[in-house]
Amino acid sequence: MFKIVPKPKKLDFTGKWFEFNGFENIPDFISREFSIPKGSWKIEIVERPGTGISIEDKKVKVWGNVNVAYATLVQLLIQRRDALPQVTVEEEFRFYFRGFHLDIARGGVPSFSTFKNILRWLFLLKYNYFAIYFEDLFPWEKHPKIGAGRGRLTKEELKEIIEYGKNLGIEVFPSLELTGHMENILSIPEYSKYSEWYLPREGCLDLSSEEAKKFAYELLEEVLEFFPSKYVHIGGDETWALGRGKSLEKNWAFEGPKLYEEHHKNMIDMVEKYRKIPIMWADMLTGMFLRPDERKVWEKLLQSDIWQRTILANWDYAAMPKEHFINRIESLGKNYQSNQIVCPGFSNWNRFYPDFEVAIENIKNFIEAAKTKGIQGFLVTSWGDDGQECLFSFLYPLFVATIELAEGDGDWEKSFIILSGENEKLFDVRKVFGTSKIASNIKGLLYGSKEVVQMGTSEKQGLKRCFEEALQKAIGANLPEDLAFIRQAIRVAIKRLENTVTAGDLIELGSYYCRLWRKERKKEGLDRIVGRFWAAAGRDDLGL
Repeated sequence: MFKIVPKPKKLDFTGKWFEFNGFENIPDFISREFSIPKGSWKIEIVERPGTGISIEDKKVKVWGNVNVAYATLVQLLIQRRDALPQVTVEEEFRFYFRGFHLDIARGGVPSFSTFKNILRWLFLLKYNYFAIYFEDLFPWEKHPKIGAGRGRLTKEELKEIIEYGKNLGIEVFPSLELTGHMENILSIPEYSKYSEWYLPREGCLDLSSEEAKKFAYELLEEVLEFFPSKYVHIGGDETWALGRGKSLEKNWAFEGPKLYEEHHKNMIDMVEKYRKIPIMWADMLTGMFLRPDERKVWEKLLQSDIWQRTILANWDYAAMPKEHFINRIESLGKNYQSNQIVCPGFSNWNRFYPDFEVAIENIKNFIEAAKTKGIQGFLVTSWGDDGQECLFSFLYPLFVATIELAEGDGDWEKSFIILSGENEKLFDVRKVFGTSKIASNIKGLLYGSKEVVQMGTSEKQGLKRCFEEALQKAIGANLPEDLAFIRQAIRVAIKRLENTVTAGDLIELGSYYCRLWRKERKKEGLDRIVGRFWAAAGRDDLGL
């Protein structure tokens, strides 16, 4: 038997298989990227309601969304290269917006080959949107110093990525920060004058300054002119410092929400002028992470009707029950149900490896809440806080998990094994490395963080047992080099718990990590991680 991911609306399989030697007329791009040979089989595009495929001997009928249909064909050929089943498949999706959001600004910028790998997985799993989170790494021509030396993408590179996505039926769109999270831009001397606070690394724009706002609109306009996408994400999250710095000093009245609304209305107007649809983070509209008294001040923003002209990206990355996320969705009010998308997360930030336990619980319950409340889209997120140590290659199982939890039968483990070609033994190692106790403690143990130093004896012994059990699970598994790195990191972490780790252990592990980084990313940002390994090695060598 075979499996189609996500589980389709209808699947009629006769039990019969036909010998396959290739397609006469499959698009050259699909043929090349997925190594599908040319042969005597023909694809016929027909008019029918919905989306699906019907396979007979030497003939495949395709209707509806051809990219989804081709993805189903590729999935079948991944599972068996020499034959296709006599089958009719009808596909229907609960969510019209099925997206992935990748932070490239906090650590390593993916190479083009890594972007291609990500887009191939998204195509195969029938996602239709891919957001690139830039911060300062878009190639602004009017402001060439922004992102210089940080691995920013060139316009030629971006055009290649956008075109590659288009060929797979995936819209690549920009995710920007034009209010908060602008620390890399505002820390550049000539732009620090636009900072709300006198410490530019806080990252908030002074929206009481017409010059600062004009600067932000210049950045937005250049992106709007460049990107062909229908959607543009204008950011807007975590602007907690807004109204508390230079703007406060002008009349000593807190006007954070007022400044926020005016600024975002202007950006929404700009996006609409280009006949595009703005997306923005929803947290500040409810004062999501503020004290109750502050929250009441910010949630007055919901009284404005301008947010109905945007898609509100409602994010929350906690491993909480479904009811928590229903409350999160409802917190935006009845007026903002139809234009809301939910944004769970991969829990890969501040780690060398994703916390699968937290990520799956978060994705599952947020998605289930979205179904209950009739939300029409999701944008699952991968962040790179504190250096993006987690390799992008570790995220692919979570792509599968998200789409299966959103659109399929939830059996993401089997789906990943089938589509990746890995055996169950290897997949079990992936999962055990992703348990919370392991994934959330490797980094601190490698670097010898203060939390590790202050750990009690019983806590250290418990962690050591957990790490040793993970190593036992990996015995006999033929690990790819990225997972082999995590295995070695666990061994060094155990030495840290035993107080036997050496500078050589850390330098050797750091060198191993550098090789993996350079295989999937540009070199910029790597020095930060190398410095951490060497600093930890130096402290251990000196007995500090």
